[in-house]
Parts: sequence; C-alpha cells; structure tokens
Amino acid sequence: MGIFATLLLLLLLHCSVVAGETEPSALAVSDDMGVHVALAEPAERIISLSPNLTEMLFHLGAGYKIVGVDEYSVYPLAAKNIPRVNNHAAANFELILSLQPDLVVAWQSGNGIQMISRLRELGLTVFAVETQKISEIPPLYRRLGELLGIPAHAEVLASEFSDRVSTLSQTYRDLQPVDVFYQIWSDPLMTLNGEHLVSDVITLCGGRNVFRDALPIAPSVGIEGVIAADPEVIISSGELADLDRWRTQWLQWSGISAVANRHLYLVPPDLMQRQSPRLLEGVEYLCDHLQNARASEIIGVSP
Repeated sequence: MGIFATLLLLLLLHCSVVAGETEPSALAVSDDMGVHVALAEPAERIISLSPNLTEMLFHLGAGYKIVGVDEYSVYPLAAKNIPRVNNHAAANFELILSLQPDLVVAWQSGNGIQMISRLRELGLTVFAVETQKISEIPPLYRRLGELLGIPAHAEVLASEFSDRVSTLSQTYRDLQPVDVFYQIWSDPLMTLNGEHLVSDVITLCGGRNVFRDALPIAPSVGIEGVIAADPEVIISSGELADLDRWRTQWLQWSGISAVANRHLYLVPPDLMQRQSPRLLEGVEYLCDHLQNARASEIIGVSP
C-alpha cells in the first residue's frame, strides 16, 4: 500500500472514531402499548401523569428532572411542589407543551388511550405503562433507567426489589391458603379481579382472591356475592383512622367467616394499589394480616 493510501486510510479511521464518540446514541425501549420509544439523549425534562410513576422516578434519583405531574402525585413530599398538569379525566395540553418535556411517562389504563394518543399527536415522546404483576416492576425500573441514562443504578434497584419479592414468596408460598375479599368501595360493594396487581399481591402472600374470575377488572359484587364466597379475611383499601367505623359496618354479616373471626383489616391504598417501590410495604401489611388468620385458626381463638 502506498504512503498516500495509508495516510488516507488512517484519516478515515480517525474520522469514524471521532464521529462515534460525539454522535449521540439512541436510548430505546418498548412501552406496554408496544410502541418503540427512543431518545437521542437521556431524559432531562420529564412529565409524569401518574403518582406511581412519579414515585418510581424519585426512587431512581430523577425527581429533580420532573417538570409536571398529575394531581395525585403527593409522595414524596417534594412532588407536591411540582406543577399539576392532569387529573384522572383530562390533561392541560397547553401547559404540558409549555413545559417542553423531552419525555412523558403515562399510565395506559389510568390516563386512557385518548389522552396518550393526543400527546403523541402533539409530537411528544410518551412512554406508556400498564403494570399488572409484581414481576413486571423490576423490568419497569430497567426501562426507565435506560431512558434516564442510568441503567446500572436502575439494575441495582430492580434487583433489590426482586430479591425482596423472592424472600416473601419463599416465606408464604407453602403455607395454608387463605380466601380473601379485597374491598375497594362500599356503595356499591366493589372489588378487583385476578387481572389487577392487588390480586397478585394476595397470591404472593399465600392468599386466594375469591373474586379472581369476576368481570370486569373492578366488578360490583354485592353483599350476597361476598356471603356466598365466604372469605376468611376481608381487606379494605382505606385509612387506619376509619378502621373502627368500617369494621362496625361489617359486623351485621356475622355469617361470613372473616366477620365471625374478626379478620377485618385496612391497608392504605397508596401502599397496595400503586405500582411503586412502596408496594412492598403494602405486601408486608397484607401478608401479616393473612398470617394472623392462619395463626388464630391453628390455636383455635379469634384475634
């Protein structure tokens, strides 16, 4: 090879290396709607349209990048100071555009297809999430970590979450099953079926959702349905301050095993119904309640 050809080859190689170092590489994942979501650079201005996603972003250390949130994003405390851009029914598209986000994270069923589609029509990059199983939370950490440019940190948090779930599963999977009714509303009396994350939590604790096969995902079941199912434990997604009043409402139905044995418990909804890091706190609450039911049956006394 001649000297000039050699110099030309070296020059071309140098240019290709420099281009490879300076040209931004796409950060790409698929969301839960099957949409390919790609960024040229890690997200720096983020809008979160769901409280569980707000919590996850803060847990990943990206809270300072959030420029807009939904009206229910109140945890952690710093989230309360971020502008509100939507509620469960509508979004302020003008405000969202003015905040110039490079990434919008959304809850598919909670925000709705219409809202998500409109955001995409406006030219915004939207990452839509629909988490129905506990096992889907670690991959969500990893995908958000990719879009934030912090995959190694996200992997650590995903592994920690998986390890805690594995420990809980090993603790409760071989114990006596407990039939559970999970109440989300009293008038009409409503629950969640086996497609919801809460049912997965019940299973993790060694329980059985007595309305796992009901339809739709949040069916109205009526008191007659609960009596027929005869759950051993009744859990409500309420605040502990309401426990006495809520228990009193159930005492008239003493033919239900859970009522007769006083296995009536409340778990804060933010800990049970949000696909966030705090879900494991709710899991531990529920597992303890089911274990109380098992223990009282073994020793033959009511709590």
